[in-house]
Amino acid sequence: MCLLRFLLQSRSTLSRYLPDKAASSTAARRTPTPRPPPPQEGHQRKLNLVIGNESCDLDSAVSALTLAFIYAGRQKDQDFVPVLNIPRIDYPLKTEVRHMFQKCHITPEMLVFRDDLPEKLTNPDINVILVDHHVNSWAANVGEILDHRPMEKHPAVGHLPMHCVRHIEPELGSCATLVGERYMAEQEPRSADVTKLLHATIVLDTINFSPTAKRFCARDLAMVEQLEQLQREDLDDGERKRLRCKLFDELVAARADISKLTLFEVLRKDMKRLQTERHMVPMAGLPMLARDFIDLPDAENAIRQFGCGTNLLVLLGMYVPPVKGGQVMRDVALISLSGHAPLVERVRQALLACSTPSLDLRPHARDTNFMGGSFLRQHNVQATRKHILPVIRRVLQELEASQRCDCDDVYFFKEKPKLGLS
Repeated sequence: MCLLRFLLQSRSTLSRYLPDKAASSTAARRTPTPRPPPPQEGHQRKLNLVIGNESCDLDSAVSALTLAFIYAGRQKDQDFVPVLNIPRIDYPLKTEVRHMFQKCHITPEMLVFRDDLPEKLTNPDINVILVDHHVNSWAANVGEILDHRPMEKHPAVGHLPMHCVRHIEPELGSCATLVGERYMAEQEPRSADVTKLLHATIVLDTINFSPTAKRFCARDLAMVEQLEQLQREDLDDGERKRLRCKLFDELVAARADISKLTLFEVLRKDMKRLQTERHMVPMAGLPMLARDFIDLPDAENAIRQFGCGTNLLVLLGMYVPPVKGGQVMRDVALISLSGHAPLVERVRQALLACSTPSLDLRPHARDTNFMGGSFLRQHNVQATRKHILPVIRRVLQELEASQRCDCDDVYFFKEKPKLGLS
């Protein structure tokens, strides 16, 4: 089974189920697409959308594509379409995703993006499979979840159907490991490109099994070794580790390549939105320390554009050194564009007090009062956004639950703010 042929066919498959949306999509196909197999007599085929999270990092994008491919090869009486959970116009921002896809000859025209689909799924027979996240506006249609972060206390989780199968594995460093385990469980389908994509993703997500970062478990390492056996059986352990390091450096360089991006695009490159009943908080993952980002020319204007209409924004910086053995560094920045210092301080105190795990936050050596924000070095480099996001959500929910509406304590939105997203 060919991955490229499957992706081309997916676009055609989608047009059969959603003809109006497909016809109005700005993403016109430039290459002939093979027709999907006709439905068997007396059998109603079902559409399954496999969708990653809104940051669309390499783990999310690869997990969506490869899981859809695996399921399509094993459940031939159903249709599976992978979806990248970003607007098509944002694809160039995902530099490491585009890099790996280009290595596998996957072009943008082969891919389905979030804006190729309707805002709401009105057909209850469409099944949704979530990978690398479990909070989604299509919760009522979700039949399966594969994720490696703890289950959130979010209203959307309450809308998941009773029959939804949840594979939540917080100890894993990469969602691609979960997908890889399904890939290796049976002999078919097999694809050299799928093997390459899964392998690269786990290497990047685990920071190449860095003992300092500790973002992996035994299952992540075992999966990479199995995938390496599929790629090259004749290499010894030393050669495999050398090639792994070379691949990791290549992916880190691709992810950090912001040479063709504006600072506003850098902020959007790895962005997630924390949504509560009355708050929308954009959280930007940066390929550098936030403290270094604010020293760049025009950083303040980019931040104001990124957080337009919000009362709080969060920058999560991570610097991965290009040399082997270098120390990974992380930091956190909290900024209120409205100058709402009590909210920033309340979130800061909650992060400082966090013990599951402790973030070990300390002031930067180079202090700053940039935009009245709070900038902290994170010395526990093992903690990631999935640990920080629930802490901030809890603070906001506690404020919203307060019986008094004191504007010194909490800021309410009358409508959902616009984040300058495409």
